[in-house]
Amino acid sequence: MKKSVKKSRKAMMAVLTAVVLLAAMAATAGCNSKSGAPADGGAAESTTTERTVTDVKTIKIGIGNSFNPMCYVDEDGNLQGYDYETLKKIDELLPQYEFEYEPTEFKNILVGLDTDNYDIAVHHYGWNEERAKKYLYGEVGNFDYGGYTFRVAKGSSIVIGSEEDLGGLKIAVSTSSNVAYLTEKFNADHPDNPITIIYDDGTTEQHLASLNSGIYDGLLSTSFNDSLDKAAYGDIFDVTGSGLFYDYEKRNGCYFIYNYGDEQLKQDIDAAQQELLDSGWQKELSEKILGADYTVNLSK
Repeated sequence: MKKSVKKSRKAMMAVLTAVVLLAAMAATAGCNSKSGAPADGGAAESTTTERTVTDVKTIKIGIGNSFNPMCYVDEDGNLQGYDYETLKKIDELLPQYEFEYEPTEFKNILVGLDTDNYDIAVHHYGWNEERAKKYLYGEVGNFDYGGYTFRVAKGSSIVIGSEEDLGGLKIAVSTSSNVAYLTEKFNADHPDNPITIIYDDGTTEQHLASLNSGIYDGLLSTSFNDSLDKAAYGDIFDVTGSGLFYDYEKRNGCYFIYNYGDEQLKQDIDAAQQELLDSGWQKELSEKILGADYTVNLSK
């Protein structure tokens, strides 16, 4: 009988020891989880599983340094902007990743993606077919631009009813931008009445000065940027035409860009981005930073 009790006690001690060890392991895993991940299993649980710090992968992000209010460095040297704040929130929802940011000029970002210096390229990129052949676009955007507008000099008689009316005009575009792609494609489709494309990588202020001096006839823009620039520079240009190059059957938002082969990273970020849209968080951020809801056509 004593032998039986002794065995019983030994068995109980083994069970207790196992429980203590399991508790210690759980506590250690909790302590090693990524800093900033929700401790209460809130938003993060809907998209990810909690992992230990040894599983955290550093994600290098090339992001614009002067595209205010989307992604820019302020006077104190701090990264700011709508895209940056979106990424910070996504990072909180994905404990398996740790985002690192490198602010740089627009022209350097996709080069950095090409050379694997970056895992993600961020500069409020619109979708275009040519770029999508080379890079992997996110499926879920954080901004819907609603098509392009056309800026002209104050008092200009130019009227744009559709893309067809752009033929024969001198239009300035930034090198490698989405509007550069669209105007180049327009010329390929309209060889008898092409746009005269002027590649100009100057500042907005320089573009507006050139516009009003007649160096070119117009600029493709967006309603958001038109409002922003009128507030910054005054009522020094007119807007004619809207919804240009907008196709409801295609992707008309702005997206993060990856290299092919990083599909899992893209899927994880897409899931977190969709959560931000569905919860209303993205709408609130848009209203706070951009002054209106520019996500209205993105939520499923």
